[in-house]
Amino acid sequence: MYLKLINDKFYESTVYVKEPDNIAVDVNFLRGRLITQSLVLPIVYTTNGKSGDEVRDFLDTSYPLMSKRFVELLRAGGVDNLQLFPAVIKSEVDGSVWEDYYAVNVLGLIACADMDNSDYDEIMPGHYRFRELAIQAEKANDALLFRLQEDATIMVIQKSVGQFIRSQDPDKKLKGWSVGKIIQ
Repeated sequence: MYLKLINDKFYESTVYVKEPDNIAVDVNFLRGRLITQSLVLPIVYTTNGKSGDEVRDFLDTSYPLMSKRFVELLRAGGVDNLQLFPAVIKSEVDGSVWEDYYAVNVLGLIACADMDNSDYDEIMPGHYRFRELAIQAEKANDALLFRLQEDATIMVIQKSVGQFIRSQDPDKKLKGWSVGKIIQ
C-alpha cells in the first residue's frame, strides 16, 4: 500500500522555511534523475526563525529539505534512492544556523497513476495535477519511495516505511511531515 509523503498541514508554527534562491534553473530536483551539475554547498534555505526556535524536519518544495534524523529513518526503513546535498537553514532575523539538513533528490519516476479512478486536471500532455490520486500499486514494483511520473511534484512512499518512521519516533519529535491518501 502506498501514501503520498507530504508537508503536515496541521504543523502549527510561525517559523517558515523558504527554499533556496541561488540554484541554477537547469538543476531540477523533480525529475527523479541524478543531478550532475555542480552546486554551491551547503545549500542555504532561509527562515524567519531565530535562535531557540524549532524548525521542521521535512519540507516538500521544489528542493525538498529533510533533517539528518528524517533521512536516517528513511534509510533505516530501506529507502536507498536518495541523492543528498548538505544544506543549512539560516535565520534572516538573527543569523542563527540550523545544520544537519539535506536538500534531497528522490531518484526514480514511476508511471503508475490510475487515470480512470483519479480526479485531475491535465496541465499539458502527460502532466497532471491530482485532486484525488489513484494508482496501480503493482506498477510500483514494491518501490519504497519514488516520484509519480504523471505529476513529479508527488512523492509516493510505501506505507510500511511511514509506519517504520512513526514507530521510531513515538514522542513525535519529527516535525513537518505527514502522509496523504492514495486510492489503490
